[in-house]
Amino acid sequence: MLLPLFTALTLASPPAEAGLLVDSKLTWHPVTDGPAPEVPPPPTSSALNLTFDPGTWTLTWLCSHDITVTSCYVNFTLQGRPRRRRMQNTLGCRCQFSPLTLHLGVTLGVNATAGNVTLHERLDYIVPGPPGSEAVNVSCEIRDATAMMCAWEAGPLAPPDANYFLVLRNATGHELPGCRSGPAPFGCRIDDLTGLPDLLHVTVAGSSQSGGALRAYDVILKTKAIERLSAPHNITGSCNASHCAVSWAPPRTWATMVFADFRYELDLRHTDTDPDDTVTVSSRPENRFEFPSPEPREGHMVRVRAGDVRSKRWSAWSQWVKFGAARPAVPRLPVYIIVMAVTLTCALGLALAWRRFIWHRLLPRIPDIQDKVNDNASVNPQTLRKDLAA
Repeated sequence: MLLPLFTALTLASPPAEAGLLVDSKLTWHPVTDGPAPEVPPPPTSSALNLTFDPGTWTLTWLCSHDITVTSCYVNFTLQGRPRRRRMQNTLGCRCQFSPLTLHLGVTLGVNATAGNVTLHERLDYIVPGPPGSEAVNVSCEIRDATAMMCAWEAGPLAPPDANYFLVLRNATGHELPGCRSGPAPFGCRIDDLTGLPDLLHVTVAGSSQSGGALRAYDVILKTKAIERLSAPHNITGSCNASHCAVSWAPPRTWATMVFADFRYELDLRHTDTDPDDTVTVSSRPENRFEFPSPEPREGHMVRVRAGDVRSKRWSAWSQWVKFGAARPAVPRLPVYIIVMAVTLTCALGLALAWRRFIWHRLLPRIPDIQDKVNDNASVNPQTLRKDLAA
């Protein structure tokens, strides 16, 4: 502050000998040439010293009592759309964001104050590795509620000896068991799904002997959305005189799902050549579908598949199940009459046979009384008795 004051006074005073004061109230002292006194400059953006950990999506900065961070933010791309996340309440000297996709690059920033000075510092993070070497067409599916299958293709500029491996992280950046791919076609299977979260961060990284580390590709997946349902099981069919009913058990799932999360399709046929009659059934607690089918009827065939109400994908069809009559049914009353008639006829025939072949052998016939006077068998016994009485 003294140098500007001295300059103003010099310009306002009349010419005098150098270094001497002519004003009666002020006394000039010799002034030597030299730089102005050093004044500490206000803090600049580099004073925060931002660093970023891509494994935990954490932004950190240099802690200082003179600097107060008011908020932090990140700009990134998710599913082809730019997104922005902002955090007002920082955790000490860091901000930990929820899972981010990094392969397209992210921009992180901090807003702070140092006294009356507002500070804005920004950090651009680019995934290391040669562009075009990252995996493409990455897809994952949970199958049969027991394993997760992932597949991908080598990047267009990846070296021929590229090797890839899969890294899984949960929402806090904790690493889960992954897997390493074999030769092309690239992909691997994870059998241990213990601790698999609802929101999963998948990274496909790689390396090669000729090109070193490859650029990593990452994606955020919802495990419920990538689960491929298995077909329903325990499918049964039954009929009464007027209706038929089909029941089934829901598929086994890795994610927790209630009956309202499912939908089903039934493919009903009356014969092997009958065209498909597909029926969509919203999930019900009893998993049952009834339809009219009065007697007499032909046999029915049915198969069932399951779907998730949150997606358009369906499970594979179950095996065909046959139920009902295989051919037109015969009315029951005539059948009973015929059976009873046949039974009575057989019983009568057995009785006659018993009388003729068995009864006569066990109890032979007693012979008649012979005529002692006349052995002529042709004499009438009644005439003989009359003659004897006379």
